[in-house]
Amino acid sequence: MKYIALCSLWIVWCFQHSFFTTTKVTTWFKNRLGDKFAFYRIFYNLISLATVLPLLYWQNQIPGTVVIRLSPLLLVFKYIGLASGVLIVAGSFFTFDVLEFTGIKQASIPREKPGGTPVIRKHGLYSIIRHPMYLGGLIYCISSMTDVPPARFLGFFILAAYMVIGAGREDRRLAGELGEIYINYQKEVPMLLPKIFKQGK
Repeated sequence: MKYIALCSLWIVWCFQHSFFTTTKVTTWFKNRLGDKFAFYRIFYNLISLATVLPLLYWQNQIPGTVVIRLSPLLLVFKYIGLASGVLIVAGSFFTFDVLEFTGIKQASIPREKPGGTPVIRKHGLYSIIRHPMYLGGLIYCISSMTDVPPARFLGFFILAAYMVIGAGREDRRLAGELGEIYINYQKEVPMLLPKIFKQGK
């Protein structure tokens, strides 16, 4: 029963984390909040953090027999995967404005000036794949599924699936909001798996 409850809560968390960033939902809040919408992003991040931490804590407290037990040699590869996931996510932050991502910038400057043509940041990891943060999270979650009790396996399995689904949903959202400029970016750069061999022109 506790595994069903845990999985259900993870699915609900993933749903709400995605739902409140959809164009329709954010537009609805923007129309009703007015200038206060500047605090939406930071509030969204705080709620996400405040709800994910108890889930992570709870799943770590549920005992059970280890799933996918690894040998000492394979454990090395697990930790390499964990470190790689963290580094890829960290590397993603070098490409965009961290204050904007967290919502601090919007809260500090609530009144946005009308912008011009949207710009796609295509340097750093974003010149290799379109969603490096999701890829880093996916690698971390898959690595975390090994040599752990069932509760942690299930939790990270759901999160790994969410990384793939979330990347696809984010791709469609950005294409809808940014239009042709993002569609061209989609043609140039793969979503999650980098191109090993580039075709010559």
